Amino acid sequence: MPIAAFGAIHLDTIAHADRRILRETSTPAALAVRPGGVATNVARALARLDCRIALAGRLGREAEADGLLVQLTTEGVDTAAIRRSDLPSGRYLALHDPDGTLAAAVVDARITETLEPGALLPLTEAQEVAGCWFLDANLPKPLLVELAETAGERRLAADAVSRAKAARLAPILPRLDLLFCNRAEAAALLGRGERPDGGQQEDGGAEAANALVETGVKAVVMTRGAAPVLLATRAGIDEISLTTCDGATAPPPRIVDVTGAGDALIAGTLAGLEHGLPLAQAVAAGMRAAALTLGCAGAVAEALDWPAIAPTK
Repeated sequence: MPIAAFGAIHLDTIAHADRRILRETSTPAALAVRPGGVATNVARALARLDCRIALAGRLGREAEADGLLVQLTTEGVDTAAIRRSDLPSGRYLALHDPDGTLAAAVVDARITETLEPGALLPLTEAQEVAGCWFLDANLPKPLLVELAETAGERRLAADAVSRAKAARLAPILPRLDLLFCNRAEAAALLGRGERPDGGQQEDGGAEAANALVETGVKAVVMTRGAAPVLLATRAGIDEISLTTCDGATAPPPRIVDVTGAGDALIAGTLAGLEHGLPLAQAVAAGMRAAALTLGCAGAVAEALDWPAIAPTK
């Protein structure tokens, strides 16, 4: 059964510097232009994970956008629901230090931020028959509400995207079957400020994950940096670590580029569910997808396929 993704479609420029990036000066770096945007990264990864995927969003009319549509189609993504606009296509610029960590990033998402209710309707045939819809919080709140209502009885998953955008999901929390977020995004969704000292919650995010479940979300997948992912449901909270196929704890993944790792977690989890895995095993598959992505440049790892992340027993 197909999956439908709704959200940002960007042209990403990713810079990998050969020394630490400093303000007020230029830094030698290798630059690459790739497809981007949360929904786009998730869709591309799902196509590699043997899932039928339809992507909805809005692109400009530049030649680069034409090329992006061709690339997405070639990769197996259904692009029939992508609308075109005279606005510039979304752009994301990320600056990475030599260790792969993100030094700074900026985004021009006006083309997505200005989408109004009805802008992504009517549905295409692939969206109509999809059993799972995924929304990213790059979309404006009124459009997220409309899509959540339109989803009907389908499985509905969403990503909080960032602290600045997470609160857009607040009106649809009771409708969500699956919410992906980190601790800071969870705090934003719950209307809580960050700790004055900039530190993390003493409970590691468990209280916030439980609070989100209390709002009506059926399951919360909360990332916590290098710590195990939290999976919170009405039944309680599980910590899910990256494990090798024999059950032993795997070494931390080598980090080349953090871009897209969270999106790979989402895609791997949704793919696991589509392949019939229980939720906890699906999240573990998502973590293996994220580890593959951390170890390569770009948001979608060349080595990513279903056998690479599927449980072996």
